[in-house]
Amino acid sequence: MCNIKRRSKDSVFTTLFSHKEYALQLFKVLHPEEEDATEKDIEIITIDNVFTDGIYNDLGLMFRDRLIILAEAQSTWNGNMAVRSLLYLSETYKRYIGKNGISLFTSSTVQLPVPEIYVIYTGDRGNHPDEILLSEHFPKDSASPLQLRVKMVYDGREGDIIYQYINFCRVFDDTRRKYPESIVFAVKETFRICCDRKLLAGFLKEHELELYDIMYDFLYNEEYWRKLMLRDERMKARAEGLAEGAHDKAVETAKSAIAMGLSVEQTVKLTGLTAEEINQLMQN
Repeated sequence: MCNIKRRSKDSVFTTLFSHKEYALQLFKVLHPEEEDATEKDIEIITIDNVFTDGIYNDLGLMFRDRLIILAEAQSTWNGNMAVRSLLYLSETYKRYIGKNGISLFTSSTVQLPVPEIYVIYTGDRGNHPDEILLSEHFPKDSASPLQLRVKMVYDGREGDIIYQYINFCRVFDDTRRKYPESIVFAVKETFRICCDRKLLAGFLKEHELELYDIMYDFLYNEEYWRKLMLRDERMKARAEGLAEGAHDKAVETAKSAIAMGLSVEQTVKLTGLTAEEINQLMQN
């Protein structure tokens, strides 16, 4: 069984777009030309079978059986999204072929839905690119026939569902930093601010208790991991301190051994210091 670390913003993202109402809004932001699209045209095909194959993504959509959209939400930069997306796409096509009873061993050419892959990035854009290419993972100047493009989304038009989600994430990050000692207050303050600013307001109100659980779980787990890291850092510092103290004691013992006329070899065996260290002490 694989270990899963829940991430609040990703969990909110998955919960948000598991509802066709919001999935349709996302689709129309990405494809404004499809003005007549309805919820009936959208099928959720998110890979969530984490306990059997270890592969899952945040969102998968199919539009009218002809287009696959795979989307991820990221708050920190991950240069391996193209490789991960290749695995998502492969698994999604595998499931599509199985679901539709398609055989790959016939003479006729199989038609597959056209894929689109996006990453909705909620961190600072900085100098990050507009897209990530799978070819960047191959040796330079190689002639690989395999290519995959991941489109990066850093913002949205004010009021659309992408804009609301990204700004929800930013409000959440701000309140966490502002109230690090009060997890409950940070979550409630995030809800209050987002509802006031009309950022996912209807969704937050409708799923308030469920989202509270998701966000509390994330923050408590984050605090737990933070404490583990601090503990490990203290243990490392303590071990380094003990090692430094032991070395100092060995040096003092070596000085006494040298004064007593012990040889370098004997002093090495007695103290555990190297011959170079002993010779250095003899010269001082």
